[in-house]
Amino acid sequence: MKLGAAILLVLLIASCQNDMEKIKSLTDFAKSPVESAKDITVIASDSGKLQFFMTSPQLDRYQGEQSYSKYPKGLSVVFYDENRKEKMKLSANYAVNYEERKIMEAKNNVVIIDYKKGDTIYTESILWDQNRKTISSNVAVKRVNKDNVLYGDGFDADQSFNKYELRHVRGGFNVDKE
Repeated sequence: MKLGAAILLVLLIASCQNDMEKIKSLTDFAKSPVESAKDITVIASDSGKLQFFMTSPQLDRYQGEQSYSKYPKGLSVVFYDENRKEKMKLSANYAVNYEERKIMEAKNNVVIIDYKKGDTIYTESILWDQNRKTISSNVAVKRVNKDNVLYGDGFDADQSFNKYELRHVRGGFNVDKE
């Protein structure tokens, strides 16, 4: 009887021990967002002119050595021209924006539609450097328009997407004889 009680006591004590790493990760508030919002809409304008319209199912803001905003369920941003016509659309399944560094990274099923040129770009990752005013990708890219489909190993563009270049272009394209 005493042996059974002793074994039961040892089992109870052993089962009550907590994994300190697990407890630390659950209580580490530095890794928790300081703000969270669901189903957000952001409308940005400059001097009364609509710049972009952004939606996201979730936004989480973090503060620390480096503050950032995370869009863990993706985002969609529509950019407008001076006549309030849709100029471009960007969508991705995940994004993070580093406010101080002015760098935004979008990942997973990134699609950029240029309505004026009729081009659609598909890739898995882009980097928007707001200081340099550039957008780039270092992974595989597919560009589709009404005339052809081109593939590349990344691209470089100005942030307005007026000019962009695919790297190491492959695919078929039409050449105008004139």
